[in-house]
Amino acid sequence: MITLLLIIYTLIAAWLGYYLFSHQARPFLFFDPNKAPTIKNVARYGGGLMLLVAVACIVTIFIQTTMLIAIVLASGSLIMMAIALILVSFMQI
Repeated sequence: MITLLLIIYTLIAAWLGYYLFSHQARPFLFFDPNKAPTIKNVARYGGGLMLLVAVACIVTIFIQTTMLIAIVLASGSLIMMAIALILVSFMQI
């Protein structure tokens, strides 16, 4: 059961990482990286980190160590929380 959940989490993390990484130079959601270079950096580093989490999660699926699973899930959650909080500060409604 945990393997299935890790596979789903890996797919979500990889998709989010790819989405952020591919939107460094074009607008996404409410944000325009061309107007604020910080958003471009958040997309670059946040996307790269989420892709790294996805790779670590793939390794975790094969190793099946409880501690490693907890570390990967916690790090992915903290990275996405940080990305969300940084992007919320740039929202212009």
